[in-house]
Amino acid sequence: MGGLRNDHEVLITKAFLDGFMAMVLTTTLGFGVVFSVIPVILYQGSIALLAVQINKWLPQQVLDGFINEVTAIGGLLILAIGLNILNITKIKIGDFLPAIFVFIIFYFSYSLLV
Repeated sequence: MGGLRNDHEVLITKAFLDGFMAMVLTTTLGFGVVFSVIPVILYQGSIALLAVQINKWLPQQVLDGFINEVTAIGGLLILAIGLNILNITKIKIGDFLPAIFVFIIFYFSYSLLV
């Protein structure tokens, strides 16, 4: 959301939560936890920068639909995780992760046709 809609509130909130947990984990696991910041910054920063570039290339209507669809898929995956935790079902969540990328192909193909 930070890169696509220039709303960095969620990223800042997560940074505070991650920083607090890093301090807690440093007391039990040692100073090496502090070094975990480096790959997290590289990983999340590259995703945010890529999202900013995507925001420049695609029209706003396509981006809004894209965000809605990714949110729907993410919601279904989180629902499946919750059902697994409650031992209601045994869904292999990892098998559904490609749905995020397959959906991108379908969504952009559909948006070009309509």
